[in-house]
Amino acid sequence: MAKVKKNNDEPRRGLFSGWRNWLYDPRVIIACVGICAAPFLANMARKSGTDFTTLPQYQVDRREVKLTELPTFVPVDLLERTWQRAGLEPTFSLLEPQLAERIGKAFELSPWVREVKHIRLRYPNKIEIGLEYREPVALVQLQQGYYPVDRDGILLPPMDFSIKQLGSYPAVEGIDSVPRGPAGDHWGDLAVWGATRLAEMMLAAGDKDSPWKRFHFKTIRVEGHSATGIRSIDDLNQVQYRLITDKGSEVIWGVAPDVPDPTEPNAETKLKRLEMYFRDFGGLQTAQGPVEIDLRRWKDIARRPLPSPDGRVTR
Repeated sequence: MAKVKKNNDEPRRGLFSGWRNWLYDPRVIIACVGICAAPFLANMARKSGTDFTTLPQYQVDRREVKLTELPTFVPVDLLERTWQRAGLEPTFSLLEPQLAERIGKAFELSPWVREVKHIRLRYPNKIEIGLEYREPVALVQLQQGYYPVDRDGILLPPMDFSIKQLGSYPAVEGIDSVPRGPAGDHWGDLAVWGATRLAEMMLAAGDKDSPWKRFHFKTIRVEGHSATGIRSIDDLNQVQYRLITDKGSEVIWGVAPDVPDPTEPNAETKLKRLEMYFRDFGGLQTAQGPVEIDLRRWKDIARRPLPSPDGRVTR
């Protein structure tokens, strides 16, 4: 029986066919022609004395500038306020030199933007902006009020948060330092960074299924911290974190996640132990009242009763 020879070029042809279909897409062709034509038109303008940037077909209204996505935690007027702060014109030409760079720099200065991913000029008169945002994970509680921070300890604009949002994020108490710069700068205290790492871990898996919601946590308490703040990662071993539930139980977490400490289990092990405790006991408190749960021990979990709201000690 004659053997059928396998054609090893089939996958290659399929790949080539896919690229060919993409390249023959009219939208791709128009975009490529527009991008290639921009330098040519600019060169023609210089030689002929014609200012192509004034042609009506290349004029862009600010309302035609679009963000590819806008998460719910970001202010809805982020584009407008960034545009105004940078002093960008409401109407301009898509053929202006270094237009994409100017727009990109304007958004890089926004405290809400972690990174400008792309600025796409859609000829003849549209602009698409892709951004990576800083997402709030906690609110640092000071005497002056609440200060939102992202997972890296970057301060976010407090005026962009309302009282209704206070319950949406973990509150961090026990921080004595104040921000060392405006919104968009790091708090300047690594104890805040440690709290945000713990908050991010507790908020994982979404709003409803996160450990923070399931365990009914309310506050992250920082202990062993001073008003001067923590500047070195090595000094973070002195800082301990507690997770406080809405019923008054306290989970001694220990050092922050990502901070190595040979005397304690790592963060993943602590979370697994907490999950097991919650499953075995049906919650983080007894029928008599709140308890203190210590996750820092290597072999087991320590537990002791805490005073109930009426002053009695649970058993």
